[in-house]
Amino acid sequence: MRRLAEIQAALRAEGLDGWLLYDFKELNPIARRVAGMPADRFLSRRWACYIPAQGAPRWLAHAIETGGLRDLAPDIASYVSWQSWPDALRTLIRGAQRIAMEVSPGCAIPYISRVDAGTVELVRSLGVEIVTSADLVQVAEAVWTVEQLASHRRAAAALIEVKDATFDHVRERLATGLPVTECGVQDFMKRQFAARGMEADHSPIVALNEHAADPHFGPRRDADTPMQRGDFLLIDLWTKEPGPDNIFGDITWVAYAGPAAPPRMTAVFEVVREARDAAVAFARKRIRAGEPVYGYEVDDAARNVIAEAGFGPYFIHRTGHSIGASGHGNGVNIDNLETQDRRRLLPGVGFSIEPGIYLPEERFGVRLEIDCYVADDDIEVTTLPLQDAIVLV
Repeated sequence: MRRLAEIQAALRAEGLDGWLLYDFKELNPIARRVAGMPADRFLSRRWACYIPAQGAPRWLAHAIETGGLRDLAPDIASYVSWQSWPDALRTLIRGAQRIAMEVSPGCAIPYISRVDAGTVELVRSLGVEIVTSADLVQVAEAVWTVEQLASHRRAAAALIEVKDATFDHVRERLATGLPVTECGVQDFMKRQFAARGMEADHSPIVALNEHAADPHFGPRRDADTPMQRGDFLLIDLWTKEPGPDNIFGDITWVAYAGPAAPPRMTAVFEVVREARDAAVAFARKRIRAGEPVYGYEVDDAARNVIAEAGFGPYFIHRTGHSIGASGHGNGVNIDNLETQDRRRLLPGVGFSIEPGIYLPEERFGVRLEIDCYVADDDIEVTTLPLQDAIVLV
């Protein structure tokens, strides 16, 4: 089991007796990853693993499936009937009074709410208090190792290179009269990543004009849009090195095809830039002062700037997301809109800051995305340089 010592230290710090990992047919991917379950190991019955604050983890699985888990748990306990399942759970968590599970009161953080209500009810009937495992999940899988931070830095460097190459590609083709389309630019970016040995879970976003006002727009080959002079361009790109533990990078930049961006676009860009920088400054001030900072507060710092500029209704998503070995990790999100994320920005976690203003009626939208890492006493922006002006192509 990975990071057992860190998990148990966190359990003791939170005054918890243990962490009960439970899964049925892969409904709780968090439990599988924390327990160290191989990705190709499929269990068709309920299983559980209890991590006590001190001592060795204890496992429980159906009798027909214990044989396939002995490499992980040589002393695994078993149950057979539904009647024996509650007693087996009681034995598994013996001595515990207060434990963590993948629950979220009011489903405030749905990324953590992975255990069904019936199982929660059953475990509570055994006489224990259940609290959310939200911050334990961060310790277990959202805090980067030294090697993971290094992999993220390499991903960030690749992103900046591909971003620059993409804008050069667009600029050269426009200057020589060669066709430029959303899908064509997307294909170019994918080739650039492949040439660097990088990978992604899906293709980058390339969005022209009103498509940039759709935050999750994706180019379509059956409706490929050509780029002309006077067009606005948004690219959102992410990548990582191959390997299950390597960390993604994720950035968004914007450009304009012409000698100078229109004043309206520039004004909106400047508001988004100010919101981005306000979020970083807020988090940095707290961390440097040794004070806790929470995801929802950082979201507010960015959102307030946009609201005060009169664009509040046009910022329709959270300010940022957790970054991990998947593009959106299970750590703290920078969010007080879609959810109220009250998890702390713990040392070692990574996240994006990506405020946006989307104006479909004006046929453009601006989003500026950067990645941040929480060091022991500072916030580090890992995807430098920052975009300080609309790129001209």
